[in-house]
Amino acid sequence: MKVSLLKIFLPVALIGISSSVFATDPIRFEKRCEDDSLNSSAAFGRNDWAKKCKYISHRTWDFNINDDFGKRRGRPFYPSFYQPNNFDNWFKAPTAGSAKCGRGAGDKYTKILTCLASCYTPDQKLLFSEGELTIYDAFSRQVKKIVTLDDSASLNNLQYTVRPVDAYSESVRDVLHEILVIKTQSGGQLKVTPNHPLLVSSGHMRNAEDLKIGDSLISQNGSYDPVVSIKNTNFFGKVYNVRPDSSSEDGVSLNGQIVIAQGFLSGSMYYQNTGVYHVNRLVLRDNLPEELL
Repeated sequence: MKVSLLKIFLPVALIGISSSVFATDPIRFEKRCEDDSLNSSAAFGRNDWAKKCKYISHRTWDFNINDDFGKRRGRPFYPSFYQPNNFDNWFKAPTAGSAKCGRGAGDKYTKILTCLASCYTPDQKLLFSEGELTIYDAFSRQVKKIVTLDDSASLNNLQYTVRPVDAYSESVRDVLHEILVIKTQSGGQLKVTPNHPLLVSSGHMRNAEDLKIGDSLISQNGSYDPVVSIKNTNFFGKVYNVRPDSSSEDGVSLNGQIVIAQGFLSGSMYYQNTGVYHVNRLVLRDNLPEELL
């Protein structure tokens, strides 16, 4: 466990968090790099290049591409480079491990930001220990406790618990995002990025982009709420996400990574990164008739 914690906190030094913030709050704030957005293949290449050129250590490279259990991440972290004291001046670093070393003209882009996906618009409300808050408010106030499914919860017996927040993510800057506005029969509404994971009535985790009209989301009270419309729209600004701490000696509790967003069961940031291989799988079981699974 000590090794695991060391790996988790290593990138903090690389993402430009002020010492005062870090000294008073251990929650990590991970940033998204829309201007340097990479797919997984390119992100692995970026890490290989940065390690070869000694811009990141072997330990950071290992953290970026592997989870705490040694499995390769579905969506790896990756380093992005900018000029000291000029956060808006970026360097498009290579994405092939064989590329020539050098951080731009004059080798001046020496500061590193660790990138990660985010997915809620700032007005979306999540349930924290103190009540329902917008993700922006929770992020801004560094709220430390969030409500998740309990480890004993099943699809027909939802139980909740409060867990520590392990990390928040925030876009680096205001940019244009593709957003899906999902409306349900009861009048509910979610605004998320296409790769945001949501729990559906079969107990499977689905990306928002894979939902269809007629699929049912699961409300906080356990009722099923059919999707009646899905609209593509654009949002200019920053998007956010959160990851609870549900780690144990047996690994990460999947129930502990299911939060309540806008009144619906929703996957945390975990399902977009380390746990991406759980998307499209049955993650919450019950005793429903087999034909509904």
